[in-house]
Amino acid sequence: MSAIPTNLNEILKISREYAAQNLRTLAVFDLDSTLFNVSTRTQKILSEYAELHQIEKLKSVRVYPEDWGIKEALLRAGYSLENDLQLLQPLRDFWSERFFSNEYLHYDVPYAGAISFVQELADTGCEINYLTGRDHKRMYKGTVEVLKKWGFPLSENGLFLKPERTQEDELYKYDWFARLNHADYHKIYFFENEPINVNAIVDSCPEVEIIFLDTTHARKQEVGQHIPRIKNFSRS
Repeated sequence: MSAIPTNLNEILKISREYAAQNLRTLAVFDLDSTLFNVSTRTQKILSEYAELHQIEKLKSVRVYPEDWGIKEALLRAGYSLENDLQLLQPLRDFWSERFFSNEYLHYDVPYAGAISFVQELADTGCEINYLTGRDHKRMYKGTVEVLKKWGFPLSENGLFLKPERTQEDELYKYDWFARLNHADYHKIYFFENEPINVNAIVDSCPEVEIIFLDTTHARKQEVGQHIPRIKNFSRS
């Protein structure tokens, strides 16, 4: 079975039709690698480390949008997990401290069409929620700032971050959907890039329509071919 493409215009059409009948719809969006390309965040952090320690080889490393974390970019540049451990461990710590922080979120860039699609969807009357594996303590302030900076619609109670950094993303999102009153909505959409999160919701909430963002992920699981997918929000 081949992968199923998603018609974003059809989602907008359905939401308008339901709104005309006073039926509520909800769209839930993940952030990292779903609405935002985070490779630019990682690129900035690697560049800072290379400049700080004057490592010429590291200065030439380029992070691609399909990379997850820093490992793939470093291996592509010729670094070895065995031979370069003395460099890679402090570099990873440097990256992790900054990647999961308020300050560096400003280097993220929305995927093509993301801003206009989410805004148009909100304009149809669809409720917009953002459900992210970012944690509240380290990343709430920056997340709010970046959503507003790029013009994403953000309601007072529309943003959900993990209360604790140690909680597994899939368990947090599973619990969030379990607590949601599904009967309040005629249609619920969930946009997510991480297969382990997609699969958790597919199994527990079959009534939720999931759209898989085929961008990048942790390579822990794969999604079934029956799950609709997109690479970005472009509708051209």
